[in-house]
Amino acid sequence: MKKTILFGLVPVLLASCAVDNAVDRLSKTEVFLQEPNSLVDILFVVDSSPSMADEQQLIADGFESFIGTLEESNADFHLGVIDMDMDLDNSRRGMLIGNPAFLTSADDYVTGFKNRVKVGVEGSDKEKGLSAALAASTEPLASGQNGGFIREDANLVLVFVSDEEDCSDADALEGEGGSACYENRQSLISVKRFIQDFSKLKSGDARVIASAIVGPEVSQQQGCQQEVWPGHRYTAIADTLGGIVGNICDADYSSIMEDLGLAVAGEITVFNLSYAAVPESIEVIVDDEVIAEDAATGWSYDAEYRQIRFDGSYVPPRGSSISVGYEILGPA
Repeated sequence: MKKTILFGLVPVLLASCAVDNAVDRLSKTEVFLQEPNSLVDILFVVDSSPSMADEQQLIADGFESFIGTLEESNADFHLGVIDMDMDLDNSRRGMLIGNPAFLTSADDYVTGFKNRVKVGVEGSDKEKGLSAALAASTEPLASGQNGGFIREDANLVLVFVSDEEDCSDADALEGEGGSACYENRQSLISVKRFIQDFSKLKSGDARVIASAIVGPEVSQQQGCQQEVWPGHRYTAIADTLGGIVGNICDADYSSIMEDLGLAVAGEITVFNLSYAAVPESIEVIVDDEVIAEDAATGWSYDAEYRQIRFDGSYVPPRGSSISVGYEILGPA
């Protein structure tokens, strides 16, 4: 997966709708501007289960690589940390860790982050990272204990770090052991529901971006020093919300953390269409250049989520205008 991604996408208009008499379908053109947003609220969501001590230290050790890139971009940032323990007996579930609750450029954010990201290893063995992130970002916490962290006009960046699969279950598995997360997957909240809920957190020029440092596929776990589970649910969130995915089995996170910093300071690679498109009708123009459909060197269309994706070597340059024309699939 391509690792230099960011936000700043500004949808500027656009829709010209007209009836195509030849095929009896509506046509639509949507235009986006590739423009960075300097306001960013960054939330690290960290697994606090007994197997995570080494990984928490690796995140702390790699923080300079992350923040150095962010500093170069002159981003106006808020930086917060929560853990994934959402058991009902945890009175601080979803709450930001530390005092003050989040860090800014006015704080000693390097020392502060390194202390906070080591969230401990006494948390639940049912890691509910997606639920924790949503709880931290919505009411009552958003204006309560976490008040001031999320700004309306800032991009929200979620970074999930776990060696287990997400077990967000709306408390359906409360009282059961961690194995229930895998044995009763039908009890988990769907990833699609989380994508919808996260996307609703922002409107206008701001958006939600998700990244993950999680277990890879079993075939890619040769470097793992202990048992990890593939983080399929986190990976799906990151793929859809335009972030990056890192391998939690890596012995050094400096490269992963630098990539995360670039993701905060780079360009958007995922563009959400208003309607489902007839795939063969899509035309993508960047400035005045027609870009060919090619997953490696151009764009591809994700029909499930109605997205134009630039996941290969080509990314529309900052400041460019991206025009997407297409026929609407089915009634508008």
